[in-house]
Amino acid sequence: MKRLALLFALVAFAAQPALAQERIAHQPSSRIPFSAAVQVGNTYYLSGKLGANRETREMTEGRMAAETHNIMRSFESLLEDLGMDFGDLVRATVYLTDIDGYSEMNEAYAQYFEGIDPPSRVAMEISGLVGGALIEISFIAVKTDD
Repeated sequence: MKRLALLFALVAFAAQPALAQERIAHQPSSRIPFSAAVQVGNTYYLSGKLGANRETREMTEGRMAAETHNIMRSFESLLEDLGMDFGDLVRATVYLTDIDGYSEMNEAYAQYFEGIDPPSRVAMEISGLVGGALIEISFIAVKTDD
């Protein structure tokens, strides 16, 4: 029992700095309950983006690569607004409605990390996405002082 209490105290002590850090929402939506990014310290949790065309806000017809490029260009803009770039990304989560599109997505995605180390990543097939999207991507970024 003493070991369990000690372990709990140790975990609580280790978590204290993270709990004490301010949480800042960036680009909160006025229509739906989410923010484009939430910052805790120098870590940014970037909300998932769909492959919607910027002008029409509709999904690009057809190909997985087109939606992937739309998503990555949208993240490029958000990262720029936050004073970062693709080199600051440390973790990616990719949701695909058809795992057969993985290679096509990967080819488009890789273009944004040429010459830099890409973030760690998990990709999975799911049954569906909002608006009929084929892909959704989210990231975690860490802003450095360099």
